[in-house]
Parts: sequence; structure tokens; C-alpha cells
Amino acid sequence: MKGRILTNILSALFLILFALGGLLFVSLRGPSATMRNRLTLTLLETSALKIVPGLFLSAELVDSILSDNAVIEPSGISDASLVTTFLPITSDNDGQATVAEAVNPDEWADYPEGIRIEYIKGDLYRGYVMLIRDPSRVYTATSSDFKSGQPGLKIPDAIKKEGAIAAINGGAFPDVNGVGLGDVPLGLVFSKGELLWGSRGTTYSSVIGFDENHVLLVGSMSPETARDLHIRDALCFGPSLVVNGEAVEIKGLTGGLNPRSAIGQRADGTVILLCIDGRMPSSLGASFADLIQIMLEFGAVNASNLDGGSSSHLYYKGEALNVSSSLYGPRRLPTFFMVKDLEDGGGAT
Repeated sequence: MKGRILTNILSALFLILFALGGLLFVSLRGPSATMRNRLTLTLLETSALKIVPGLFLSAELVDSILSDNAVIEPSGISDASLVTTFLPITSDNDGQATVAEAVNPDEWADYPEGIRIEYIKGDLYRGYVMLIRDPSRVYTATSSDFKSGQPGLKIPDAIKKEGAIAAINGGAFPDVNGVGLGDVPLGLVFSKGELLWGSRGTTYSSVIGFDENHVLLVGSMSPETARDLHIRDALCFGPSLVVNGEAVEIKGLTGGLNPRSAIGQRADGTVILLCIDGRMPSSLGASFADLIQIMLEFGAVNASNLDGGSSSHLYYKGEALNVSSSLYGPRRLPTFFMVKDLEDGGGAT
């Protein structure tokens, strides 16, 4: 009896894998170049399934798809002068949070904590946008000092460690076959004014960081350049999405459809956190072009893509706003963008 049940299970599993293989073959080797390219880009952006296109397509064709469908980032570093002076959230004599005079005070009249959350929906995706009025509250948090060899923290645990009111996943890390431990990052990492990762004399691309004036800068920089720019918090991922008020140049399909996270800033200093659900029937995911459109609609002057896929999570007051694309929930990550709670000293000094 047990042998028959096992045989039936294995037979069903074989049929599922056979059907999946047939679907991939038709999609990748079929007549639609657009479907082939979109699926190839989607799979290549994953850690565990990036080998799949190479099972059906030549290496030359895969490379061609990558080069013909890309985001072309501008060189240099974004212009900090495009972000204007802001007035932060303050407290009245009774200790209650109030909104100080701002560029558009009516916008924040109903949000005394200075945080506004909006649900968004496109043709193939759904997600959330979080607006943080005071950019001094947003900073890079890390799971560790990256010297102990400890695995990274899951985002709920990192939030508890920091005592933050909100958080989104951060930057890059080694993730071979999708089993990375999040113990160390990739690229440049600054946290609270301290260089925690990165080699002096090395220029890193796709740096995303706040300077001491709480202006979000994106671009390429070395630790020395970051110091000259008075960077207080930074990490690396990319690509950049909006630079100096303009959408970056896009070519072709600009990425596959996947869960996405991104960060941006408006001209008045307001920080934009974006998280898109993906890999589910109700939300397949977003492309880089989708992220660019969303960021521009919310007024971003500068914006950049963050780590995506199963790393994508946006939390507020201890609760996940998005739906994890992983069956196992949040992953272990080395870096995050956190938002300070007003009660814990959040706000400009």
C-alpha cells in the first residue's frame, strides 16, 4: 500500500515537472520573441533559476537578450541641489506629534506621524508605496558588523533590533543558487556615518545613499568620494531608475516581471519606499520600466532599484505590507533601509 502511494506521488511529480518543462520549452523556443525575452529576463533575475534559460537557449542568444534589453544608467552622481530644504515633524507641548509647516502642509494634515502608505495596482502587479516626510529618519541598518561570520537577520528581527517603525530590504549580497546566508554584503556600505564594507580606492557602481543633509544620492562612488560627499548611510544595488528628475534610458523590455523593491526621494525631501508583489497569480511582478513610472508618478527626483525577488519586503509597525514570494517567508539579509520611530528620536536634529 505504501509503495503504491509513493509510486502515485512520484508519478504526479513527474507529470508536473514534464508539463513545466514543456511550458518552458514552448515559451523559450516558441515563435514569440517577446515572450522568450521576457521569460529569460525574469529567470535570469532569480538566484535559483538563472540557469534555466541556458538549458533551452544558446549562451550567445542569452547574452544578446541581456544586451538588447537593459537599463542604461548615466555616469556620475546625482545632483544634491535638486532637493530643497524641508521642515521635519515636531512635537507640541503635550508631546503629541504634529506636522510643521511644509511645502504642502495639507498633504500631511491627516498623517501626524509623517508616514503615508498607498496601495498601488498595475496591469500585472500590485504593491505598496510608503512616503516618509522627514528623510533624516531613514538610514541604513545592518544585521551585524560583518566580521563575526554570523548569518544575516530576517527583516522582522532586524526591525526589533533597531526599534524601527518601518523598514524595507536593502542591498546586494552573495546568493549562489538562492541559498545565501546574508552574512556579508556586496559593494559599499555606510551606516550612521561609518564605513562598514568596501575597499578604499575602489569605485562602486549603483550606490544608493543619504548625505548629512538627508539628500538621497545615486551613482558611482568610492569610499573616499562618499566621505567627500558626507555620506551618512549607503548601500549598493541598482540599477538607478530616476536621476536628476529624469527617467534613466531604457532599452527593450527593461527586465523581467519579478517582486521588486525601490527607494526614491521627492524634491521636498520626502522619501519614497516601494515594494511590489510578484510570482503569484494575482501579481506576476513588475519590470524596471514599471518602477520608473511609479517613481515618477510619486514625484521622485532620484530613485534606485533595491534587492528584489524573495528579498522584497516592506514592513510597518511590525506587520508586513506585502506578500512574500517565498514559501519560507523573509530571507536573511545583511542590509536594510530603516525608518526611525518618532518616539525613539526620529526626525532631523
